[in-house]
Amino acid sequence: MIDYLTDTNVFSEIFKGNADVKKFVESFENSIDATVYVECLQGSKGNREKQIIKKYLSRFPVFYHTPNISKQTISLIEQYSNSHGLLLPDAQIAAVCLEHDLTLITYNVADFKFIDGLKWLKPNV
Repeated sequence: MIDYLTDTNVFSEIFKGNADVKKFVESFENSIDATVYVECLQGSKGNREKQIIKKYLSRFPVFYHTPNISKQTISLIEQYSNSHGLLLPDAQIAAVCLEHDLTLITYNVADFKFIDGLKWLKPNV
């Protein structure tokens, strides 16, 4: 059973060659969502790097945005964008986690810690 979703900033560390973070992430039943997938591809520096990223990410199940996730994203933006500066990609990622009862693995805890009901885990590596 999938219990975790890994944020883009954690994958960035893996793509920089951080073996400890890679080992940490791969120790969980992990997933990604469409937003994380797109952000990882967007951060690539060329087609070769994009192919490497796609190959690595293919090992993780991808959660796509459904109408319920879109509604949850809108609700999160309405609730937190002014008071906490919540941005669209983070709202989408949080909505997927809330919809599927996943714990978010992220280094950017400050971007998410105010969201009611969201579980998160900051890597210790």
